[in-house]
Amino acid sequence: MERPVHTLESGFFVAGYELRTSLALEQDPQTARIPPLWHKIESGALELLIPKRRARGKPFVVYFNYESEQGPFSVLLGYQVMGPDDVPPGLSGLNVPGGRYLMFSVPSAKPDSVKEAWQQVRAYFRQPGAPKRAFTFDYEVYENTQRVSLFVAIQ
Repeated sequence: MERPVHTLESGFFVAGYELRTSLALEQDPQTARIPPLWHKIESGALELLIPKRRARGKPFVVYFNYESEQGPFSVLLGYQVMGPDDVPPGLSGLNVPGGRYLMFSVPSAKPDSVKEAWQQVRAYFRQPGAPKRAFTFDYEVYENTQRVSLFVAIQ
């Protein structure tokens, strides 16, 4: 993984599937809740439900509503849309505000690569002198099969 880049990101709106989970649940394949959502994305079912996708139809995964660093958090897996009017019935919508982020590039969109990248991100923030995470909104953008961009909010 490359060194992170400081960015100032604009806000955006995402529509998709939402759930509540924790790091402990996601680290155990028997209790992980996010992988079943990916199966819905990979099947193309969510694309059919959201015809007005933006950002060239790239999947987004947004992490938010953190109770603590290790505690439960919410996840919304979906696609960027213009706003609340573009959220189909039965799906959730989320306004991700703009802010300061560190962007980490992952050279593969494979689940194991992204999982390993998040481990490296957590280690990065434990280093002396690293910026402090904001634990507000963090997100992944699946640019293509070869690259994922991880955006981690900082204070």
